[in-house]
Amino acid sequence: MTPVASHRLDPVRLSLAVATTLAALPLAAFFGFVGYMKTFAPLATLAQHHAWTVALPEWLGRAVGMSELLCAAALLAALALRGKLVWAERAAALLVINQIAAATVHLMRGEADALPQNGVLIGLLVICGFTARAWQGRARRTR
Repeated sequence: MTPVASHRLDPVRLSLAVATTLAALPLAAFFGFVGYMKTFAPLATLAQHHAWTVALPEWLGRAVGMSELLCAAALLAALALRGKLVWAERAAALLVINQIAAATVHLMRGEADALPQNGVLIGLLVICGFTARAWQGRARRTR
């Protein structure tokens, strides 16, 4: 009699997948939107909405927007191509740096009301990065 392969669902792996997905999807939507705006919107529109990148040279602000778009795409790709979960971890780390820069600029400009948003985003990005790393590690160990 040959052993039958177990197809039972690993509850820890499933929990990590759900947590990563619940963090990554809204982050990808948010950074996709703001990245698009920072890349393509007129500076007057960005200033009206207190985008932190208006404090930078225009070319650098546009580059920040493009990086946010790319990180949003990486988050989505990591979910779609589970073998690329490291993309979610790296995108989350880059976006944490982005949000630290944003918070610094907001503080320097006296826009303390923007700091709670930066804090929430950093928290979600940390959750996304850590759960993606754990999901990836768990997937390697259970193969």
